[in-house]
Amino acid sequence: MTASNRPKQTDTFLKSEGDAWFSRNATVLKEDRDDIILRVLSHLKAKPKRVLEIGAANGYRLAAIERLHGSACAGVEPSAKAVEEGKAAYPSIDLKVGAADSLPFEDNAFDMVIIGFCMYLVDPELHFRAVAEADRVLAEGGLLVIFDFQTPAPYYNLPGLRAHKMDFSSLFTAHPSYSLVHRELNQAGGDTYMDLDRREGVDVLTKNMGRAFPPNPYKS
Repeated sequence: MTASNRPKQTDTFLKSEGDAWFSRNATVLKEDRDDIILRVLSHLKAKPKRVLEIGAANGYRLAAIERLHGSACAGVEPSAKAVEEGKAAYPSIDLKVGAADSLPFEDNAFDMVIIGFCMYLVDPELHFRAVAEADRVLAEGGLLVIFDFQTPAPYYNLPGLRAHKMDFSSLFTAHPSYSLVHRELNQAGGDTYMDLDRREGVDVLTKNMGRAFPPNPYKS
């Protein structure tokens, strides 16, 4: 998809809003922060070898994963400012400016893909394209980690740049190759997880195409 026919919101994030978001949040995007994704990976004893984060900011989370597990890490982030700062701070991480609907990586390149609190900002017209791209770069047997809002029904809010909230894992689990293996709500914000408008959490899914379509159970 070229820049000329991208939905407006994605183009806006690539041009300006991504940098504005990073500037507002840069002081808390640090490797040593308490991070729900890192907690979940520790709980699951996950030790990925090749990790991609979509919505990677400056790469602070990837830096922690690299330090903890020795993983080869890459990230895609719409903020050029975040990528520039991340490259300086974490030169071993392959950070690129880009968006979820067009990932600049080869097929099956990663055994873990993290979607880091960004799907709610993806244009709904690009949801399936973003899902297809994440699936394309995730290898068979890999883990998909989705950190986002978790609302019981889809809806949008915020004027201008809209937030479209839904259960994003359902876009993947609609196909039998994806299975939800872990869900954890983020309780770091006090009672935030009880507020359905602000409730957020992490889902971990496995990809296994080999077991998606077993032999016909209706034939002897």
